Amino acid sequence: MPKAFRYPQTGALMRHYTEGDFLDCQIARVPEPSLSAADLALMTVFAMPRWVMVLLAIRNALVKPFGLKTGTEQGYAPPTRDDILERRYTGAFAVDHVSSEEVTFGSDDRHMDFRISVIKTRAPMGYVALATWVHPHNIWGRLYLWGVLPFHKLIVWRMLANLRDDVERGR
Repeated sequence: MPKAFRYPQTGALMRHYTEGDFLDCQIARVPEPSLSAADLALMTVFAMPRWVMVLLAIRNALVKPFGLKTGTEQGYAPPTRDDILERRYTGAFAVDHVSSEEVTFGSDDRHMDFRISVIKTRAPMGYVALATWVHPHNIWGRLYLWGVLPFHKLIVWRMLANLRDDVERGR
């Protein structure tokens, strides 16, 4: 039965969590404390470097024969802030939940469900957390998760490094 899981360090809430699901959470300082969760989502989830887009294209080619959802480069195009706030964005990372402190993206598939939450943390203040939840439904979902895990941490680290770079540059 799904239950909520709250990350103690950040307050991130994974609403769909069940025992055995994959959970990950990484945090970084925000460049400007007044930024909203939607702004932080645009600066992290939708500011992926070109090499991540290449990995996603390879991923799509590899998983398409197995029936996993694939996105096109257009499906990874960044939404506008209003698209996020009004939950209109339906690209590869469709908007699932929006509040002033958190935006959650993701989708459900035959093989697995996933969510990525961008949380403007309450404590410690001045940080953003990227929390990931994955629930594999079958062997294909578990194999997919196993295959992407080494890249997942690196990609999330890079997304947060974009913010760290902005902080260091004084933006």
